[in-house]
Amino acid sequence: MIRYPAIILMLAIPLLGGCFFETYHETQTFDLEQAKPCCPEKTVIEVKDFENLSGAGLKMRYRTEQYRIVIDGYNKWVQSPDTMISRYFMAAFSQPGGNMLDERSYILSGTLNSFEINLTTKTVSVQITCQLKERKTGNIRLLKELSASASFKQDSPVEFAEAASKAVRELTEKLSAEIAAATISPANTGKN
Repeated sequence: MIRYPAIILMLAIPLLGGCFFETYHETQTFDLEQAKPCCPEKTVIEVKDFENLSGAGLKMRYRTEQYRIVIDGYNKWVQSPDTMISRYFMAAFSQPGGNMLDERSYILSGTLNSFEINLTTKTVSVQITCQLKERKTGNIRLLKELSASASFKQDSPVEFAEAASKAVRELTEKLSAEIAAATISPANTGKN
């Protein structure tokens, strides 16, 4: 008489295993490429941490529809996107041997407005608002909204990271040109 419950239990264990034991997926981390120096000549820039208003965090997020974003539990950034961009700008705008007390010494700060992987358009887009202030006087020399995007071919985290690097590189080149113009002319504000 006791055999039937034991047989039912033996048959149910493999079925229950699928409910309790999920397949293991290794979490992978991704970073932006190494920044190349592009600071305008004879300009010293201190980069402050950018504020994150994009909603993007450590986990990769994908826009699948206009109003739908999916969070990837297995692929993430090595740091939050605002921190990665601040770090990228620090490397790009560092001036070895630069003197922060120099006449051409500035502080760069801003916000990360958007950092998005869009699966429908197959693009990674980045948008920032930045401010460049004279260290000595506190005068704002540049207040600008900049954006850049790069495309990817396949839906893969490796390609997402490569496209994000391209977009941030393009954004940095635009910002470098804006800084060069702002540090030799009157204050420049607007969108690009």
